[in-house]
Amino acid sequence: MDRKVLTGIVLGVAGAALVAPKVAALLSQREAEDTWQKMDERESVDASKDEAEEGLTQLDSSHRAEWQANGFPQTHAERERLQQESINQYKGKDI
Repeated sequence: MDRKVLTGIVLGVAGAALVAPKVAALLSQREAEDTWQKMDERESVDASKDEAEEGLTQLDSSHRAEWQANGFPQTHAERERLQQESINQYKGKDI
């Protein structure tokens, strides 16, 4: 075999070996993102048991404790209410 061909084959195999782990990592990252997306679409499993869980997705439910600790609104209705209060508070004022 010609030396250039052999060198090309060796470099090609080495390049493929270096790229393979990165491709595998990207594929697993995509699967993880799909899992988060699915959790963000499903209703919380505790929605029927806990009034505070109504209107939350599984992903929201998993973050709920952190939200409570930081004082974030718990539901879309509460967020809209707070937004409306803020609008009313500054209505007609030059800010």
